[in-house]
Amino acid sequence: MWRLRRCLRSASVAVIVAVGAVALGACESDSANSGSTSTAPASLSVDSALAAQLPARIRESGQLLIATDVPYEPIIASQGGKYVGFDADVATVLGQLLGVTPVFRTTAFSTIIAGVQDGTYDTGLRGIFDTLARERRVDLVSYFSAGTQWAQPTGKHVDPNNACGLRVAVSAGTVQATVEIPAKSQACTTVGEKAITAVPFDSIDAAVAGLEAGKADAISADSPAIAFAVHKSHDALALAGDIFDTEPYALPVAKNSPLGPTLRDAVQRLIDSGEMRRIARKWGLEDGLIKQSTINTAIS
Repeated sequence: MWRLRRCLRSASVAVIVAVGAVALGACESDSANSGSTSTAPASLSVDSALAAQLPARIRESGQLLIATDVPYEPIIASQGGKYVGFDADVATVLGQLLGVTPVFRTTAFSTIIAGVQDGTYDTGLRGIFDTLARERRVDLVSYFSAGTQWAQPTGKHVDPNNACGLRVAVSAGTVQATVEIPAKSQACTTVGEKAITAVPFDSIDAAVAGLEAGKADAISADSPAIAFAVHKSHDALALAGDIFDTEPYALPVAKNSPLGPTLRDAVQRLIDSGEMRRIARKWGLEDGLIKQSTINTAIS
């Protein structure tokens, strides 16, 4: 099992990445709305008080429907018919604590929030940042922390803070595609520089492939995914700059749903018991641990 270490600090602090010897094998993406449970990292006792707080549909069905988009290593991927990765393990232990089976449904990342909003899914897990724009549509329960980082072809020099005129690969629907690049591009044009062109792709893997094929000058994505992509590129790619815009990863739920406080309390149980740390250590992501799970605490 591969391991990935990275620091989630302010933009002024350098990134440290140490990776184990073996990476995940090839991951096959399930078709939209296909379902599978995740691998079981541990066995926890059901918290009957928390389970009783679940919405009736979830209690009665015994299933927690979770939207995701794979692959997004090391956060989540599909391997041998099972979902693996940090988020997959978090889903498993949440299910054990709440006495339900987590059932993943694979869909496009850009449709996850809408699917939770309209009740197609109970929640989503795929490294979803808590943002003010998303909070207008759903409630977001924090469970981890990550940031944004850029990568570039090895031998090139790209500065994420001085990227006017460049083409930047992004995954469609992500914070990088909808917030970061448009804001940086507007800052460029405001001072008379060339705009930054966002080059959208359907997945992080497609974005990396586009960068390697010369369709973009750099790529911007969540810091864990960028660090892993650089590792498995076998020196074709290099990190560009430090991690910045560190924000919570969160589970989206329908606005004002009782599922929000229930998931918040369940996540807090995992944090306090050390189970979240055990999962993060397994995937080499301890630097992203948080101390308190909250609902809707975005600042941008």
